[in-house]
Amino acid sequence: MTRNADVAVARKRLEETAGAIVEARAGYLPNLTSSASYQLLEANYANLDGTASRRPEMWSIAIRLTENIYSAGATAGRMEMARLNRSTRLLDYEVAVDRAVMETHIAFYDILQNRAHVVVRQEAVTFLENELANQRNRLQLGTGDRFQVLRAEVSLALERTGLVEAQTKLSNVHLHLGELLAIPAVSTNAAPFTIAGELTCAPQPLDLGTCLNRALELRPELRERANEVSAQRQQLIVDRSAMRPRVDLFVGYDVVNEPDRLASHTYYNGALGGVAVTWPWFDGFATKGRIQSTRARIEAGEEAMTAAYRAVEAEVVRAFHDLEQAEQTITAQRKNVALAEESLQLARTNVGLGSATQLELLQARLDLTRAQTAELSARFGYNAALARLQRAVSSKFTILTGPTP
Repeated sequence: MTRNADVAVARKRLEETAGAIVEARAGYLPNLTSSASYQLLEANYANLDGTASRRPEMWSIAIRLTENIYSAGATAGRMEMARLNRSTRLLDYEVAVDRAVMETHIAFYDILQNRAHVVVRQEAVTFLENELANQRNRLQLGTGDRFQVLRAEVSLALERTGLVEAQTKLSNVHLHLGELLAIPAVSTNAAPFTIAGELTCAPQPLDLGTCLNRALELRPELRERANEVSAQRQQLIVDRSAMRPRVDLFVGYDVVNEPDRLASHTYYNGALGGVAVTWPWFDGFATKGRIQSTRARIEAGEEAMTAAYRAVEAEVVRAFHDLEQAEQTITAQRKNVALAEESLQLARTNVGLGSATQLELLQARLDLTRAQTAELSARFGYNAALARLQRAVSSKFTILTGPTP
């Protein structure tokens, strides 16, 4: 799964949040800044008595170490938002992994299904080739007719077309699984990898109520929506802090030149410290606008969270019903396969006894192929529904126990 494109992108977005946490943590640490200025003055600038008693230039150098001691919750809010965003990205990564696992399982089952379809089609082609050879031999011996040969040739051509379609689809589903696993496609018709396993069906003793409860407890999307709402509530604290006082402690050291020529020293220097308080009183209602927007996002997030709960419930119920339907279909199709096999055997016997026609034999073979194909599709549907139910509940609740890629 680490090579899957969606998983790789989700992992990079998760790594991105580490920098946001470092940025938010900076609000708790002191800031060290330096500043310098230089001014070149006109000759008579700021002379009180008309004499040139000031230097033609002024300069200063300052260093400040500042520590915030009160920001109305803004620093703590930004830190909590960064943590929530990281948690959200981690849940995004979990969602990407769950989705990639589901798609990989389904693609794997699709390969097993189509590989079995190729076998079924190949068996049908072999049967029809033998039947065509038999009809040609009978025609040469004078016991058959041209019509039966033509009918056998048509049936064989149709079945060979079905075999080619099955082989092409098998190649395409190999490409799809390779895409999910980030395996480069090859220029030849050979598959870029080999698959081992059979498309089996092992019914699971599952309960819909249990699946729903675990989904509502474990699905990462639901926790992700809750995190988004919590992050917006922290943003509301940050927005409100913009119109509340901010208190900083500072210490520093200044070096400033003496602008008066009559002074004995050319510059001042020394340490200083103090408290700085800022309190905005009016910002043109900008903060009010931000607060309104944030409140709207909180309400939208709560609506999205409610919708997400409904969507998860529907997804679990839908997958569970698909699973039940697939299980019932498998039971019915297995009976159909058994009946079709018995019908083909009887048709062979009756044709040999002369009590059945070639058309009945070909129809019996076609019925068996259809029944086998339908049974394989039902097995695939069951395993695919099982994979979707696993995704709908959560990877933390084990459901899949069949063949895995």
